[in-house]
Amino acid sequence: MYIISIQIIKFYPMSSEINHDEVLYSSLQALGLTKNEVDLYLISLSLGPSTISNLAKHLSISRPNIYKLIQGLESKGLAKFAGEKKFTRNFIVESPSLVLEKYREQKDETVNNCNKLISLMPTLLAQYHQGSSPTKMKIIVGKEKFLELFRNILEEEKSETQFFGSAKNFIGFISWAEEKEWIKQRIKKGIKIKSLLLPSEEAEILKPKDQSELRETRILKKIAPFETSFHLFANKIIIWQPKAPVALFIEDEYIVKMLRSIFEAFWALSE
Repeated sequence: MYIISIQIIKFYPMSSEINHDEVLYSSLQALGLTKNEVDLYLISLSLGPSTISNLAKHLSISRPNIYKLIQGLESKGLAKFAGEKKFTRNFIVESPSLVLEKYREQKDETVNNCNKLISLMPTLLAQYHQGSSPTKMKIIVGKEKFLELFRNILEEEKSETQFFGSAKNFIGFISWAEEKEWIKQRIKKGIKIKSLLLPSEEAEILKPKDQSELRETRILKKIAPFETSFHLFANKIIIWQPKAPVALFIEDEYIVKMLRSIFEAFWALSE
């Protein structure tokens, strides 16, 4: 005997007007409008050209405060008065197409500023001194987050990064395709890497290409094998554990200084 479970899903009509208002509301807020200024824009959009008294009635706001809100919209280029006489003119807002235009301009400016900040990040991080600030730690779980963290190294390092550990387990987890793309981007940015690797086939594949791939590889033979690795860059370190997979991200100049010293000691031993 089979028991069939049927789940009934009810669909309710959705007001497209509400959805449109929500999108427009958030867009106007992104342009710097206050809640009351957004409310004035939306009610004016639905009413069309209106008197100050009519707007005050619909918004339950006094006429003097309506004038203040109008000044706010005017300063942002989103409102105007229609008519000749000052006290008989009707207030109207600009078309939503202008809101879209201004939103696009702001978004383009934000993207440009973000790209500029990314390009300056290595220099800014080099100037940063932690002092007594608390250590920042994050535990990253899952392959996608793992890869995102790996790619972000190239946004924050400007000259050289150091990798210590098992290339076999690291590359075996992220794939050769991801590794080769990361190498390509690293070369494009002129970032060198010191790789201190445990003996493996992957290490032997990497080493012959050191000169063309801005890398110096050394094989650390007299050490017990392990599966993990760590990556030093800027004032940060990532400890990779690809078996879980888990990555421990640490931003602490003192811990980085210690591990960089350990790296250099083992680097010298591998000569």
